[in-house]
Amino acid sequence: MLKQRILTAIPLAALVIWGILTQASDVIFYALITVIVISGWEWARLSGIKNIAYRIIYAALIGTLVFVSQQYIVKYPELLNPVLLFSVIFWLIAIYYMFSKGPKADAEGISLFKVILGPIVLLPPILALMEIRDQSSLWLFYCLSIIWVADIGAYFSGKRFGKNKLAPNLSPGKTKEGLYGAVFATAIYSYLASFVFELQTIETLLLLIIAALATYISVAGDLFFSLLKREQNLKDTGNILPGHGGILDRIDSITAAVPVFYIALSLMYPLH
Repeated sequence: MLKQRILTAIPLAALVIWGILTQASDVIFYALITVIVISGWEWARLSGIKNIAYRIIYAALIGTLVFVSQQYIVKYPELLNPVLLFSVIFWLIAIYYMFSKGPKADAEGISLFKVILGPIVLLPPILALMEIRDQSSLWLFYCLSIIWVADIGAYFSGKRFGKNKLAPNLSPGKTKEGLYGAVFATAIYSYLASFVFELQTIETLLLLIIAALATYISVAGDLFFSLLKREQNLKDTGNILPGHGGILDRIDSITAAVPVFYIALSLMYPLH
């Protein structure tokens, strides 16, 4: 399983890195639209929509909503921060709900609440990613790569030291030691990144705080999607990525972390 994950992850990561560092904003945006349409297809299944035609319609609507929203943000940039703040509030509520309530029994039929929830989860990170990209390709790479580093740190730390379950009713494989390993890995990575960004000491300390926040919230995103899958009795959101599952299985952490990352970064100091 690990070998298959690596064989899928390496070319996928190489493609993403190449795109971030070499392609224009428009190309990246349409690539993200493609990702979000596939994500919409998978989210429809998490919402209990099994009819293929309805899932296609839902995916198309999600993609259209993202496209239109981005045009409005370009025209009215003052709308971005309220949208992302709303997203941050949503994730805080989601964290409380996950740890206080846990997953419900397997749901039958379509959940209108989850259908409506789809754009709330999937839209804000795309808008934030595009704003970061418009200001700096390097910051966009850093934003995504700290989440990858967190995943790697959590996996190996959890395998080596994991004893205490983090949220056994949501994801039995995740441990507190894995979370600590993720925070440690992203702290080291962010310290090294501070030299690339030529940050002063205080800016480096702020970046470490941002990295820690993004790491914690990325884990929340992962757990939230685990909750949704458990409620639909699904192991993965899809099977498009061998060894990983669906697109949502790969971007679950990103959906939660990116809005928080952008808000924290813009509050602490401007993007360079």
